[in-house]
Amino acid sequence: MPNPDNRADNAERIEDTIQHTLQNVHQTEDFVKANSEHLTDEEMSFLKEKNERRAASVDSLRHELKEEANYQQQKDK
Repeated sequence: MPNPDNRADNAERIEDTIQHTLQNVHQTEDFVKANSEHLTDEEMSFLKEKNERRAASVDSLRHELKEEANYQQQKDK
């Protein structure tokens, strides 16, 4: 039997994921600033692309968070 859809903590989990991802973005930016002279062009490109993917993920998660808030409002009516 499938597990029931328990969305009680979805918004909190999404918010935590957004915060964690943003922390990773900032840590990577700080790392690049502190170590840019030691990084190859390939490494710099890799880290830049990784942060771009993280930014896209954050955008998607924020959209999902809005949807979750709308769901919770509809559920509470």
